Amino acid sequence: MATRGPAINQMPWGQMLRSVSAASLVYALAGGLLACWLTGGHGAGAFLLGLVLVYTSFLVSVGLVMLGERKSLTRAAQALLASYPLKIFFFTLLLVFLPLPDAFRNGWMLAGSLGALLLQLILEIKIVTKQRILYFDSVG
Repeated sequence: MATRGPAINQMPWGQMLRSVSAASLVYALAGGLLACWLTGGHGAGAFLLGLVLVYTSFLVSVGLVMLGERKSLTRAAQALLASYPLKIFFFTLLLVFLPLPDAFRNGWMLAGSLGALLLQLILEIKIVTKQRILYFDSVG
């Protein structure tokens, strides 16, 4: 039996959530173990903190979009637009005022966050580009 692609105009938020979550778990395990092996527990902690910050931001976005999509795709887009500046503001405050141990102020936090962000974006692009989106209403 041949598998069909996603339904027309149906956004795959659940699929995105599952894919990014699974990939983030693998990345957390691999990166955390590598950081622990190379620099000890502080490296692993910093790596995981960076990853968790990015993943939390992703969860907020997907959650808001899934709630907004229940009403309409327009609401989903509005939820994304409204959440973006709020997330930037909130996470900037968090990074500025969160009392981090000095041992966490290393390249591992950067590696965890940048790697998680790249992983998330690559999977989102891969999933969204496979969508069948009608640009015009069907005729007839």
